[in-house]
Amino acid sequence: MRVLAVVLLVLVLLLLWRMMFMGYRGRALRQRQELPRPIGSRDWKAMREAVEGVYVSTTDAENSLDRIAAHGLGTRSAVAVGFLPEGIGFLREGARSFVVPLADVVGVGHGPGMVGKWMGRGDGLLVLRWKLGGRVVDTGVKPRRAADGPRFAAQVEDLLRERRRAVENDKDNPNDPGGER
Repeated sequence: MRVLAVVLLVLVLLLLWRMMFMGYRGRALRQRQELPRPIGSRDWKAMREAVEGVYVSTTDAENSLDRIAAHGLGTRSAVAVGFLPEGIGFLREGARSFVVPLADVVGVGHGPGMVGKWMGRGDGLLVLRWKLGGRVVDTGVKPRRAADGPRFAAQVEDLLRERRRAVENDKDNPNDPGGER
């Protein structure tokens, strides 16, 4: 009787695992239809100011528990985050690397965590908020060294300020031939 109970328990656990896997796969397929694939880089050697750490996940900006599963964005991995000519690059080990164009970056900050990693502190994760198609998402990275997070966030904020100034200058001076793009 005990053997039968153990076999039945194992079968139930396997069935539950299969159902979870199919649910996650279905989520990825649904999201793949509505979200574009993030761009890649042709030259990862051009990355500068890289911060090493753990790529936690990408989630919906409105709900830090709603993981984006499409295009491998929900896969946890080791990462180097840095600046590329195309934008902010996420060079990942064992998962698809991608670049967030600077024009799509909404903001940067810190958070206590997101699905997959909760630190319990208010500044444990470096969180980049950006637009993926028509959706605003958050990508979380746990820096290897605590001091790297605030430094990288300050650099991103500086780039965003420069971009806003350039856009405002282009609007203020419509006759500037360099202003039209």
